[in-house]
Order: sequence, then C-alpha cells, then structure tokens
Amino acid sequence: MADNDSEKTEQPTGRRIQKAREEGNVAKTRELSAAVTFVATAIFMYFYISTMADELMRFMRESFMSLDYVLDEKSAVSLMFFVIIFMTKLLAPVLLMLFVVNIASNIMQFGFLFSPKALAVKLDRLDPIKGFGRIFSKRSLVELFKSLFKIFVVGLSAFYIIKGKIPTILRLGDSEPIDSIMFFLMLIFELFLKIGVLILILAIIDFMYQKWQNTEDLKMTKQEVKEEFRQMEGDPIIKQKIRSMQREMARKRMMSDVPKSDVVVTNPTHFAIALRYRPGEDKAPTVVAKGQRLLALRIKELAKKSGVLVHEDPPLARTLFKTVDIGDEIPENLYKAVAEILALVGKFKHMRR
Repeated sequence: MADNDSEKTEQPTGRRIQKAREEGNVAKTRELSAAVTFVATAIFMYFYISTMADELMRFMRESFMSLDYVLDEKSAVSLMFFVIIFMTKLLAPVLLMLFVVNIASNIMQFGFLFSPKALAVKLDRLDPIKGFGRIFSKRSLVELFKSLFKIFVVGLSAFYIIKGKIPTILRLGDSEPIDSIMFFLMLIFELFLKIGVLILILAIIDFMYQKWQNTEDLKMTKQEVKEEFRQMEGDPIIKQKIRSMQREMARKRMMSDVPKSDVVVTNPTHFAIALRYRPGEDKAPTVVAKGQRLLALRIKELAKKSGVLVHEDPPLARTLFKTVDIGDEIPENLYKAVAEILALVGKFKHMRR
C-alpha cells in the first residue's frame, strides 16, 4: 500500500501547475519557433521579393558608381558605409517581422509568462556529477535522437530541392543579373516555405510530446495530493478569501431578487426585509432579501428604483429580521400582519396603473 502511495499516479493539481509555471516549467518546443519563423519568412518574401530584387540591382549599380572604378581608402570607406546603410534598410522589415513572429510563437505555446525564478542561479546545476547524469539521462538521449532526426529530414529535403535546380543554376552565367537575382530569391523562398512546413509538422508532433512529458513530470503521488489539499484547507488566508467570495456572491444573488419582491418592510433605518408572495406558487410569503444599516439602505433604494412598495413597520421588520432567514417562509403567527401589508401592495399596484 505504501508503494502505491509513493507512485506518481495522480494528475497534477491546478496549484502544482501554477507553481511550475511560475518557475518557468512549461511545455514548449524550440522547433515551433523555428518553423513559424521559416513559414513567416517565406510568406513575407513572397510579397517582398520583387522589392528585394530591385533594391539589390540598385545596390550593384550604386556600388560600382561609388567606387568610380577606383578602389582606394576613401572609396572603400564610402562603400562600407553605403553597404551598411543599404543592408539595414533592406533587412529591417525582415528583422522586425522575425522579432514579432518569435514572440508570437512563444505566446502560442504557453501564453504570456515572465518567470524571475527561471532566471535565478541554481547552484545544483554546477554540480559536475549531476551535470554528467543529465547529459547521459534518458531525456537527453531522446532529445539527441530528435535533433539528429530533424537535421537528417531537413538536410535531405533541402538537398532534393536544390538538386532539382542544378541544371538551371549552371545556365545562369548566360542570364541577365536581374534574372539571376530573382532565381536565387525564388529558390530561397521555396526552401524556406517547404522546409518551414516540414519543420512545422515535426514541431507540432514534438509539442504534443513535450506537453505529455510535462504532465508526466508534474504528476503527483496520492500523499502529495492529500498534503496539498490539507494545506489549502488549513490556510487561514485562503479560508477567509473563500468566505468573503461566498458572502459577496450571496449578497449579489440576494440583491438581484429585490426587484422581484412584492414589498420591502423597513424599521425604517435599521432593517429592511424584502417579501415575495406568488399565489399558487408559494405556500406563504417568503423572505428573499434582508439587511441592516447600509445594506438596508441599498435594499430600499433598489426597491424604489424597481417600483417595489417600501412599507414602514418597525415591530414587524425587527421580528422578520431576527426570526426568518433568506429563502424561508414567514411563520404562521405573522400571516395576519403580512397579509395586511400585501393588501396595501395590491392597492399600490392598482394606483400605479
């Protein structure tokens, strides 16, 4: 029995998952970011490729013009600054897109997350014995196998894509510069798109595996679940919050019933009790809301706004407040007093018509 209690057979609780998240322990795969980056770059290039080709042609023309066919120290410096400015302008949209895509791909996996604990230095990671054990652990071997498999699949795909273009590449010597530039840009577009889709498929499979592995790592023993539940139940702050939430929910539910009542009996300032009576549905008038002091004032204000009669009867109000709970019917000894008030309600509604 003790062995069963020590086995991690229970699904992780919400508190354990939240604690792991605060420590940066979430299911994630680096390949998804790479895949989304590849595909996004390919899509971006599809719309940006003609602009890039034109800009590269302009770069080639202006490079030779800036040299004035003489390569010396002055022209070399001028060319260097020209290249830096040109490449910055050309690649700035691409780099900005990659920055946004990388952030978005991480948010897709685990949402917005900033974990200072994940950035903290952990001294146990400096232990060479534990480090050696991590290198040759089962998980590390699985990660190594996955990485080698991905490199093989991506490399093989790239090889076959380029292999089919070799005859065209060999004929580019007789082509116009703009045609060569367009060819290589289209080749890059094709490589990014096809490899990106391939990596995306692998990344989705890997993410599903990482999610399963993360859940397995967070699983708890039966004893851990009992201990956590005991801590949650015994925490006075949590208990206080739960009671506060319950009171607030009950108050909101009670206030929502005030407009449905027939009359509000008041003290007039200390107590307010809302009564409802539906002939055929209720055996006797029922208290649907009650309060004292500020809550009594709120009940009266809401009743007046909703067109519910507010009737002052201090003795009856005190008796109802002290003896009848919300949701309960009034006792028989109060039938006569309440019936007289309900008769006034009938006249009040008649006058309003």
